[in-house]
Amino acid sequence: MPRRDIEFVTNEYYHVFNRGIDKRDIFMDKNDLYFFFKRLNDLNRVNHSDAYKHSRNRKDVEINEDKLVEIVAYCLLPNHFHLLLKQKNDKGISKFMHRLGASYVNFFNKKYKRAGGLFQSRFKAKHLSGEYALPIVASYVNLNYKHHHINPKENLVKSSVFEYFGNELGDRICSADEINGVIAEIGSLDDYQDFAKNASQVFIDNKKSQHLLLLD
Repeated sequence: MPRRDIEFVTNEYYHVFNRGIDKRDIFMDKNDLYFFFKRLNDLNRVNHSDAYKHSRNRKDVEINEDKLVEIVAYCLLPNHFHLLLKQKNDKGISKFMHRLGASYVNFFNKKYKRAGGLFQSRFKAKHLSGEYALPIVASYVNLNYKHHHINPKENLVKSSVFEYFGNELGDRICSADEINGVIAEIGSLDDYQDFAKNASQVFIDNKKSQHLLLLD
């Protein structure tokens, strides 16, 4: 396996991305998507145990246990995913992504009676730096389905954009403090909503700008 060039630093932000091998779909139905989404929360503990998910006091565990990462934004699409993460503990991102990948591939292979890898390679990651990097990348991740002309109401898509703008009815996994921090860099929630829409249109109009962020 090739050596990773990036070194993850605690309390720094990173854009993380991976896709299915040969660009194949990694989510075949809503249950696949929900399993992956739930594992984003379940596996994000320094002292993780599978017994955690069976705890009667799960909310207490969530509050008291240290996290590997803070999830700032995410977008899960049929054949790939984007995450915006802040590392909270030493090697937190590497541990988190290893757990997530292994857990999901095991689930997927058992369900569909297959063997072998599911993802194209080790996940890609890019460190955020520069003015407005955080709100720019958060906008790219939140609205990534738009860049692929995918309607989230008609396809297997789950995005944190609905957590940012307050109309996500299901589980929330993004850090409220981190969301507030992203918005505060621009101004009000309305300001960020306009900023995100404008940034997204730039990404759609100029594909080269996406590669500066990592990327598709």
